[in-house]
Amino acid sequence: MPHTTEIDLAYLNRINCNTEAQLQVLTPLRPIRLKTRLIGIDPDNAIILALGQDKYWQAAQDYITQGQGVVVRLINSDDPEANILAFRSQIKTLLNNAGRWLVVNYPKELQSVALRQHSRIPVHLAASIHERTAEGHASHVCSSGYLQDVSVTGGAYMGEEIEGGSLNKGYLLEVKFEQTPETLSVPIILKNIQPPEPGRSQYQYGFILDETQGEEVPSDFAQKVIINHLMQQPKS
Repeated sequence: MPHTTEIDLAYLNRINCNTEAQLQVLTPLRPIRLKTRLIGIDPDNAIILALGQDKYWQAAQDYITQGQGVVVRLINSDDPEANILAFRSQIKTLLNNAGRWLVVNYPKELQSVALRQHSRIPVHLAASIHERTAEGHASHVCSSGYLQDVSVTGGAYMGEEIEGGSLNKGYLLEVKFEQTPETLSVPIILKNIQPPEPGRSQYQYGFILDETQGEEVPSDFAQKVIINHLMQQPKS
């Protein structure tokens, strides 16, 4: 991991309250992953997160204790480069006076990913490609596979051959998130088709987001994909 600089920490300190956050609790058996939001930052001292109340938080309550190791991930969606920050920490205390807050130690090291306009971030998330109806909804499945990489304008998908698939044809991509019941759907246009390499059966399909569909294209598609990919990839 690159060395953390004062610039990185200054960037962390400027992140807005209510920014989406993911908390990964490091247990002996398997990591527990929880959704939360940023309450505030006390520079050089602590990061304050909201204590959740859903069934996942309830199941994890025995591990939400002082000194417990955690990994925190934040998305600064207000930044044009959509920086994703991650750091290891320990739970400092729980506060229930002014609100239900979880306080963790301020990080000594920081990892960041900047989703720039043209950068492609490798991911691995279960996905499928569907025929798109005139109303923009998904119909039958054309291919099952996984999302291989993503950028703010498109990405690459690996999976079964799309029968009759052709360049510049519109489809609907559905990405399944392991940590939540959410399935993210986005209209795409195929821009590249690569046949399987020798000994392999999966095709690679390069695509761009179909901006002509207007509101059907989630503005935070790439950010959601990356944060969910990171959530299922515990750092050693």
